[in-house]
Amino acid sequence: MSIFRNARLKKEMDREAAEYISSLSFDHEILNAVIWVNAVHLKILYEKGLLKLEDLQKALKALRDVYENPPRELDPRIEDIHVFIEQVVSSVSEHAGGMLSYGKSRNDAVATAIRIRAREYFLQTVLIELSLVDVLLDQAVKYVNTIFPVYTHLQRAVPATFGFILHSYASKILRNISSAINIYARVNLSPLGSAAAAGSSISIDRLREAQLLGFEDIVENALDATTSRDYIITISSYLINSAITYSCLAEEIILYSTREFNLIELPDEYSSTSSIMPQKKNPVVAEIARTKIGEILGDMVKMIMIVSRQPSGYSLDYQQITPKLWNSFKEVMETARIFSKMIKDINVNEEKAFKACLGSILLTEVANRLVQEYKLTFRIAHQICAELSEAIDNDALNKEIFEQVISRYNVQTIDYEEFRRELDPYKVISSYRTIGSANPQEVKKMIEVDRRRVEGLRQWCRDTLDKLQKLFISSITI
Repeated sequence: MSIFRNARLKKEMDREAAEYISSLSFDHEILNAVIWVNAVHLKILYEKGLLKLEDLQKALKALRDVYENPPRELDPRIEDIHVFIEQVVSSVSEHAGGMLSYGKSRNDAVATAIRIRAREYFLQTVLIELSLVDVLLDQAVKYVNTIFPVYTHLQRAVPATFGFILHSYASKILRNISSAINIYARVNLSPLGSAAAAGSSISIDRLREAQLLGFEDIVENALDATTSRDYIITISSYLINSAITYSCLAEEIILYSTREFNLIELPDEYSSTSSIMPQKKNPVVAEIARTKIGEILGDMVKMIMIVSRQPSGYSLDYQQITPKLWNSFKEVMETARIFSKMIKDINVNEEKAFKACLGSILLTEVANRLVQEYKLTFRIAHQICAELSEAIDNDALNKEIFEQVISRYNVQTIDYEEFRRELDPYKVISSYRTIGSANPQEVKKMIEVDRRRVEGLRQWCRDTLDKLQKLFISSITI
């Protein structure tokens, strides 16, 4: 019988019921965190003279052995990983095992372990997303001068470059990542020492425990500390922002790779074909990536429903939140990884993309030029270009049609040949002057700034993970 049951309950839990409530199937995610929490708690007890050095050494060795050789399968009647760890410690030192719950409950222990694992997952996710940003920036440099249309309402809008479009996605991802430091600070608060719900008569130094676990501070109110899962919703919002960007990127890749657009070609390694239609090249990887927003949003809705309508104090409902969070992390990480590989090998149909930037798509900037050179109002310039657009797209524009149109607006000074020379995609994109425009020189500036931001964030993530790993190893070492 479970060591938690044999005092109050006289019968073993029904096996099917035990399997139904057991968290063991996903507790492997927090195994190392639970080891860390218990190791720190044992050291605090030792510092307070409540544990002998010999018992501490035996307990830490047992915890280190579990870390190095994690269990493959556990009996669901154990209930959870906390019971397992107490059994392990008790098997080498009955006194140390018997003291694990002195001043510490499963409620504050699991709340702490989840935050430990969540911050690790979060930093790992950010690193993987930064690698995707690297790829997007590299490809943006490669295609910084490659003429490519930008669409609004799925209609050709203005000429830009493929590098400019790729940078726009790097910018979206990096902006989301820029919130990581603040999100991490919200996660990195220790609940340990709150006990079951209201604190404890044991004079546990919560701030010292937090320091040994790599936390910056504590969640002070004990009732709040044991039940707060709001930071999980914050993380989930971050992951949803990532998934939205990946879904939009996937949709754009899918559209541009169709024969109707034929602007890019996906690598064969990330495509599939039909069982009966021999001509098909299907963008299946991008199609799956497009679905991830639905899966992550579904996980978030489930988590919100679990944390809502909860009275104060811990309930086992909270146990069901974390598998959804771990799944959301995995979905985002896997998608970012696969995009990093696929985007490296996308090829642009440069001839088709250039042709898509000829004709009336150029007229916004031509109208701007008419304002600058001939002192027209923009509305007059816009109307002139609108009337000429059909002839331009049908390759039917000639001097006679041109002069008929401008004469209706009493503008006789516009030179036909000069107007024709303005219908040049390269001339248009090089004319862009505003910050953040598709002018290749402006895109290069943005890329350089973003590279520095990426490196700074990457260094922060790596340094933080390295610090946490060193703290963990020191916790299980005497």
